Amino acid sequence: MHRLVTATILAGVIAGPGLFGEQGAQAAPAPSNYSNIEKSISVIRQGWARPGATQDPNAPGWNVFFTAILDDLKAYSQAPTPADRLTPLNRLYQMSAAMAVVPWQPAQTVREELRAWLRPRVRLAWAERRLDDTVRGLPPTTDPSVQANRQRWVDFVDNDLGQALGQFHAATTVAQRQAGLNHIHQALGTLNQRNAERPWQPSADLQTAINDLFNQPNLDVTADLSIVGPIFDQNLVTSGPIYRKGYWSQVTAGPKTGFGLLASDDGIAFYNSQQLQSSTPITDFQNQIASDQQGQRVAKLYQFTATTIDQAEQTIYAVLRTSGLTLTPASTHNVNAQICSNPQPGKGLPRAIGGLLGFNQNKITDLVYQNALPQFQQRIPVEAQEEAEERIAAELAQRNADINRFLIGNNTLAVQEFLVSGLSLRSRPDAVYVGGLFQSRAGDKQRGADAPQPAQLAVPAAGLTADIHLGSVLTSAVDGLYQRGPVQSIQNVMIVTHDVPPGTPPAQAATVTTNVDFPTYLKAVDEAVKAKNPKIQAIRIRRPAQPPEFAADARGFVVAILHDLEIDVPAPDPTSRTGAAVGANAKVLRIKIPQAETAFSYKIESASATSHYVRARVEEFTPATTSMVLAIKDDETKPTTLNRFSGALVISALAAKLRSQPLNANLDNLKLRGFAIQSISPLDPSGWVRLNLVKAYEAPAPVNPVQPVTEPMAAPEIPVAQPAEPGAIPVQVQVPAQAAVVTYPQ
Repeated sequence: MHRLVTATILAGVIAGPGLFGEQGAQAAPAPSNYSNIEKSISVIRQGWARPGATQDPNAPGWNVFFTAILDDLKAYSQAPTPADRLTPLNRLYQMSAAMAVVPWQPAQTVREELRAWLRPRVRLAWAERRLDDTVRGLPPTTDPSVQANRQRWVDFVDNDLGQALGQFHAATTVAQRQAGLNHIHQALGTLNQRNAERPWQPSADLQTAINDLFNQPNLDVTADLSIVGPIFDQNLVTSGPIYRKGYWSQVTAGPKTGFGLLASDDGIAFYNSQQLQSSTPITDFQNQIASDQQGQRVAKLYQFTATTIDQAEQTIYAVLRTSGLTLTPASTHNVNAQICSNPQPGKGLPRAIGGLLGFNQNKITDLVYQNALPQFQQRIPVEAQEEAEERIAAELAQRNADINRFLIGNNTLAVQEFLVSGLSLRSRPDAVYVGGLFQSRAGDKQRGADAPQPAQLAVPAAGLTADIHLGSVLTSAVDGLYQRGPVQSIQNVMIVTHDVPPGTPPAQAATVTTNVDFPTYLKAVDEAVKAKNPKIQAIRIRRPAQPPEFAADARGFVVAILHDLEIDVPAPDPTSRTGAAVGANAKVLRIKIPQAETAFSYKIESASATSHYVRARVEEFTPATTSMVLAIKDDETKPTTLNRFSGALVISALAAKLRSQPLNANLDNLKLRGFAIQSISPLDPSGWVRLNLVKAYEAPAPVNPVQPVTEPMAAPEIPVAQPAEPGAIPVQVQVPAQAAVVTYPQ
């Protein structure tokens, strides 16, 4: 027993410095802010070093050049002031320009990554320089308040913003990087407030430059035709009789003749085409002929009937912009007419005389047809277009009213409490592209991407591709959810685990209770102790005052930075070996950790092409040096603080438990409405990850959001000029125009 206690104390002495020593010793390493450039150079050098690779005579020179790039990138990152950063930034710009004329693709890849890194930083350097020069170039003044204001601007650029940028770029750990990022966003918040109160162009330019660097779009979604086709590819016409302005028409829908995406940088553009046939009896055709002075003669001789037939193809061009939906109809028409005549009773003699003059029934009917058809062919397309535009305008007003619940203006998409600002909608014949900055409506830690997408994510995969800057998206989402009333109302959560068979759903494996007072928790602890079953535990976790932050480290681990952790766990039996080592005669141990880094790794296992399982684990748990453990017996207001070594043992046991606990999830259980996860990429050190989904089954035909319209257009009066040659039969007819209305995505 003496040897066991001695060994346990020795373990505590060894574990203590690791848990409570310098945080950087085990803290998650921060990736460099130029990791994409490093990766591009590393790929080239690995190719040169590959066994059997052909020796490149230019490799030594390029190696020197690449080393110079990396040295200047490092010098920029370690520069303490904005002025110190200008020198390496200028050299990097010159090296980027020098590579522009090199016809070697690997060098162009490095150059593009370098240019992506340079653009926002050069813009920021110029904005800083312009603001400083503007302040220093203002006319002299003896007003102390004006002088103080000018000095505050100089100090803001050099100190507040300058030091935050230096802290971010020079960070060696994720915690340091996040602290620098928080300071940058605090400075950005100050700029936002000042520019809202008193707009000033140099300050607005500086605000824009900071946003371009640290609030980049963090969401990039691509959907190919297999995804958007079932949504956008819709019928335009429905067969059936319709009535409009005194005429019945029979419309017969023909086959779809086209659908496709169109190239557009101003929204998602696509078209639908469909054939149709519309026939409309002109029920008052006889009256229209008789209304004309010369037509009265033939109307007395014959009873005329007419039916227009339009073989048309309707095309609707749609563009979904951030400002709403627009629809433009276009159509082609092949208009004909069937005109028949029957002799009027008692008019045999006039008809016989007309026949002797060459105007028999067929001749007269043909002349009426020849006179009326051009009018049909001219007016039907015009009226069809006008009617289609009128109907589309009415439908668009309603549809855009629905769309504007989500597209709320200023290039912003809103879904419940989440926003995508800087929304970009584009299309190409093979896919649509949606990007923007994902944020929450509420929250103090709304973040954008602080690194551009890596080169390996440049080409989207088939199906639905979502490239996500994981750290900023998770931080913004959790921060927003943390502000919700139901979350704020939770003071603590008690989790009581049960001894259940493997594979039991999590809801049955534990009982979760919120806002549990200490006596109630103590009772649950006593019951768990009496069970003498290590699988039955009672844990109480207090809701932290602030939400966690998320980032990626240099190894590609997801890092969660947790603040103000307070966890109550049952104390070990003081007569046991563990209890003797801890040395606390208590019922509950309260672990208080001001800040902790938790690094997670994950791995995707695929049982089939559409069945995936994610296995995650805690790789590291690094608490702050000021962490402590309190021993509580019956009264939580009278705790006893454990010494450094005992506290280290308790936290070490907690860390070991976290590292040994598997975090597994079957992705097949996600309800993705007809989609299945195809793959999840490893987390890039830049923070970007790719999620690829495909259709899991054939989706049912989309429901038409607009009742298709197949009514004829207005029937305007069409005047006909009087014929100059003898024998022509003038008529005046009303022409019904055919129409169809497109449906469009909801």
